[in-house]
Amino acid sequence: MFTTGHDEANRAVVMAAARDDLKLVGLAVHGPRNAVDKVLKGATLHP
Repeated sequence: MFTTGHDEANRAVVMAAARDDLKLVGLAVHGPRNAVDKVLKGATLHP
């Protein structure tokens, strides 16, 4: 999975995989910067 930066190809691979075979490896947060900063304040973003 994700051997390419091509979004549509990556989505097709994910759609073809069984749900139980998929692992959560990240999380995206989108919104106004001040709101996102407030929600994530104090969170460890990566090791």
